[in-house]
Amino acid sequence: MNKLLMITLSILLFLLLTISGLSLFIFSPTGNNMLKPYVKEMLEEKIGLPVEIKTFTLESGTSNLDFVIDKQAVVNVESQYNLWSQSFEGLYHIKADTFAYEEITLKNADIKGNFKGVAEDIYVEGKGRALDAKVDYRLNVVDNEAQKILVNIQGAQLADVLQIYGYPALAEGKIDVEINMPDIGEDTASGYGHIVLDKAYFNRKLVKELYDYTLPEKSYVYGAIDAKLEGKNIKLLGDVQSNLFTLQTKSALVNMASKQLTAEYSVDVKDMRILTKNKLAGPLKVDGTVVMKDKKIGVTGVSHSLGGALRFTKKEATQITLEKLALEKILMLFKRPVYAKGEVSGTIELDKENKKDGTYALRIENGVLTSKAIEKMSRYQIPEKNAFSLESKGKVANKKLTANATLSSILADVTFTDLAYDLKEKTVISHYALLLHNMNALVPKAQMAKGTSASVEGELKFKDKLSISGVTKGLGNKLAFSYDSKTAKVDASQLVLEKILALSGVPVYAKGTFDSQIVLTKLKPSEGTFTLQATDLVTEPHEMKKLIGDALKVNIGVDTSGTFKEGTGYIDTKIKSSLGNITIDDMVVDPEKKTHKGIYTLDIPSLKALQKVLDQKLYGPLVLKGEWSKEKWLTVTGETGSLGGKIRSTLVEDNLRTTIDNVPLESILGMLGHKQDFLGKAFGKGKYNLKQRSGVMDLDIKSFQVKPSSTTNTIKMLIGKDPARVMFTSTKFHADIKGKITDYTLHAKGSRSSIDITEGRVNKINNTNTAKFKFVYEKYTVHGKIKGTIDDPKVTIDTSAILKDKIDEQLQEKIEKALGGKAGDFLRGLKF
Repeated sequence: MNKLLMITLSILLFLLLTISGLSLFIFSPTGNNMLKPYVKEMLEEKIGLPVEIKTFTLESGTSNLDFVIDKQAVVNVESQYNLWSQSFEGLYHIKADTFAYEEITLKNADIKGNFKGVAEDIYVEGKGRALDAKVDYRLNVVDNEAQKILVNIQGAQLADVLQIYGYPALAEGKIDVEINMPDIGEDTASGYGHIVLDKAYFNRKLVKELYDYTLPEKSYVYGAIDAKLEGKNIKLLGDVQSNLFTLQTKSALVNMASKQLTAEYSVDVKDMRILTKNKLAGPLKVDGTVVMKDKKIGVTGVSHSLGGALRFTKKEATQITLEKLALEKILMLFKRPVYAKGEVSGTIELDKENKKDGTYALRIENGVLTSKAIEKMSRYQIPEKNAFSLESKGKVANKKLTANATLSSILADVTFTDLAYDLKEKTVISHYALLLHNMNALVPKAQMAKGTSASVEGELKFKDKLSISGVTKGLGNKLAFSYDSKTAKVDASQLVLEKILALSGVPVYAKGTFDSQIVLTKLKPSEGTFTLQATDLVTEPHEMKKLIGDALKVNIGVDTSGTFKEGTGYIDTKIKSSLGNITIDDMVVDPEKKTHKGIYTLDIPSLKALQKVLDQKLYGPLVLKGEWSKEKWLTVTGETGSLGGKIRSTLVEDNLRTTIDNVPLESILGMLGHKQDFLGKAFGKGKYNLKQRSGVMDLDIKSFQVKPSSTTNTIKMLIGKDPARVMFTSTKFHADIKGKITDYTLHAKGSRSSIDITEGRVNKINNTNTAKFKFVYEKYTVHGKIKGTIDDPKVTIDTSAILKDKIDEQLQEKIEKALGGKAGDFLRGLKF
């Protein structure tokens, strides 16, 4: 406010002195109107803002000027002057609801006062309100410097003060200012000054909104600055306290003669978030000195908050020295996960002429990567015991950083050469070289040969998005890749499968090489093509034995190709092996919807070779064709005619349903490895829950017939009728499956005969097959039991009732004579 008054008074005085010889004309209304544009121009030049002259009156001995600055502040100056003594006195009034001037915004200001004096020595006093506080001041402006200062401000709003200087209203409280230095400038001058900030509370809601940081409840700040005038020197002492930070100045001295300020300071911040707009976090304490003279500032400081010592000096040039700072503390300060520990040392020097240019040299010693943090960040595991070091040097000139950096560790070495970073364009370009010493060490689950290494060399660029290309060695004959955030290419030739599997942490179930080419002309959504071919893959018997219990050695060939259109993949695959072939046609994969579907053909020359894989003894060839789809759940259909007739199956999620249509019973028994002692055509349905491992099977067997055997011959001899000549017109088979136990029954009926198998049970836990059976032919009934293993069941016939009731004495004698006696005991224990 006083600056505006001084500008106005100086212009008025200049006008008076300049036009004294033309007073008779200038003091007239015509002369006043002529001067108005000149006054406006001078005010705008001095103030730097648009000015509108409302009233300008210049008469002999008096003047009156009313003007508005930038349509915000209204200024009125009324004065009386004496041209001979070049003195003046008068009244002024400045009023503004909101006024922005020289990066300061003032609200609700209303100041009135008076002035008198000469150009070299002007006395000014004023009263009113500003910052929602009472303002009362008096001072002399001698040769444009304030002298004999008396200021009293009571209850200024801290929020308004912050906004005046362009800061958000982060806290609410009141400030009192009292300055009493009536003799300032004199050798024996004395006086004092007090600035007191009453306890103010931070606006937690605004801090959260602006910086996304939640302050502790009732966070506060208070403090005081005391000044003591002793002759030519002003001694300052400041102390600001908060639950978030403290700021203290001591031994501060302002020499009024030399215009030099010296001070010691101490800043102790409990959390840097509030002072750095949430860009930094954590505690930081800095102690140092400040020297200011002739508008030049020199600052030194040291901090031990980061471990070791952080020192800086800012004079004509700026130098920062790092002495064994704790890397983990630096990471926390910059709000980064603590993925490493170590000691950081180095120097940073800024150019004298251009503060934005400079050089740096940094190094990290005794570095250790934090395995748990690395795994959490990247889902990648590294050994807990590891070590690394880093060294980097570079310079900044013309807003461009050039540097080299080398990271050495027991896991890998990484070198960046010719690194160039354009600070203005935000672009990066660099050559890089990565050497993995031991892939087993880098990937704990990897199962590479001990000491197996790999390397990658290439170039990376960054401008808005990352672009990287390179060639990998150590994984095969060739692996070249490129990526630019919009497109990607991979060209792989004779990649070693066992290395890829081992690097992925998967047991080496197969060995061999494969080729692959991927060209994505668009990444989101994906557009492009890919191929994968392998002709010499072979399973590794040792690992297969651990997997399925059999040292299986299978030769495999793979030929896959496909395209991506609008993010959807269309794939065809052929897999040939010594066990069988699989063809997948028209496969469609939608990664975004997580769906896929396709058509498959499975051609197995001999199921016997797959017994260990399937954990089920099966025999014979099989060709299975079907479709699958995966949306909410997986659905798979299949159909085979390999057994004669048709077998159709449908799997929906965990539920498998099977339909058997006109399939020869001999074929079913043969596939299951059972004796083919029965004839007939099977029709039926079954269902099975894969998760619960339970289900049922119901079959109708048409033209069921027992093939001739020693058993049928024995029964024929006993009852005079041959079971092998009996055709059963209605036969039903039922089985209940629960885990490894299957309960089954069979009921067969003919015109004069029947077979009933009851209480049948196949127990895979102890490898047993048990059941009871009854064969009826006209008036004859034969009972028996089935006992034995699943692979070799035995049938026992109880013939005692037949011998007792149905065979006459003569026949029994013939049999005993033929068999040497004790026929009943023999037949009772007969097995087939």
